[in-house]
Amino acid sequence: MLKERIALRLKEMTPGQAAVARFLLDHRKEAAFLTASQLGERVGVSETTVIRLSHLLGYSGYLQLRSEMTTSLIDHLSTLERIKDYGTSTENDLYERALRKDMETLTAALSSIPSAELDSLGQTMAEAGAVYLAGYRSSSSLVCYLSFYLSWILPNVRTISTEMPFEMLSNAPADSLVLGISFPRYSRWTVEVLETAEKLGLTTACVTSDLTSPLAAKSKYVVAAPYKPVSFIDSFAAPMSLLNCLILSVAQSLGDGVTERLETLERHWRQEGIYIPDRMKPLP
Repeated sequence: MLKERIALRLKEMTPGQAAVARFLLDHRKEAAFLTASQLGERVGVSETTVIRLSHLLGYSGYLQLRSEMTTSLIDHLSTLERIKDYGTSTENDLYERALRKDMETLTAALSSIPSAELDSLGQTMAEAGAVYLAGYRSSSSLVCYLSFYLSWILPNVRTISTEMPFEMLSNAPADSLVLGISFPRYSRWTVEVLETAEKLGLTTACVTSDLTSPLAAKSKYVVAAPYKPVSFIDSFAAPMSLLNCLILSVAQSLGDGVTERLETLERHWRQEGIYIPDRMKPLP
């Protein structure tokens, strides 16, 4: 598939070729009907750059690359088109359009679940001596969510401080995994954290928008999550769902021990009165 080809050749691409590859992944429906010249003009590179990228990815030429995109588009088009017509047709409804965008990304995620990547990353996280999570600005909310649930089942989960990432990573166990999370506009800080982890010999991974993300180039494991902003808001509907899948993957890799840990937590929560009982006693 095109996505896998781009991932394999990403580090060999020129900046112009990487920009074309990113466009191909982010705008499949539009790109499938563009000539090499039109695509180059759309991205801001030469037609030659587009053709050279096609050869780099192992195609006989741009026509073969576009043919694969068209075939892939046909496979997913019916589902995506149906979701666009969900609900009423009042296009001026602000809330409907916001919800529709989230549903489109969730449908895109459902149509191409990265099962192999989730399985591999989940097992690696389960076996790691420690898991370090890095996210900046809006993506820090995803790191907080992931850290909350992973801490239930993993013994050593840490969120990297924005103030001293090098200090934390330089003291990390050698078998640690460092996971960065960022979506457009990508955080320079998060990329630099992964670069530092790579230099220190730690295993790197990321959850990001696609395989041409700058985080992907610094990561051994990549989970790509469809992403579309809603107006000025970074909407993380699909990335959050894939984080849930990643948590389940880690739990599955840990096996029966997860049940024992959750039972211990439940006993503690009851003793401490963390949650309000389902049925409240009547007030006197």
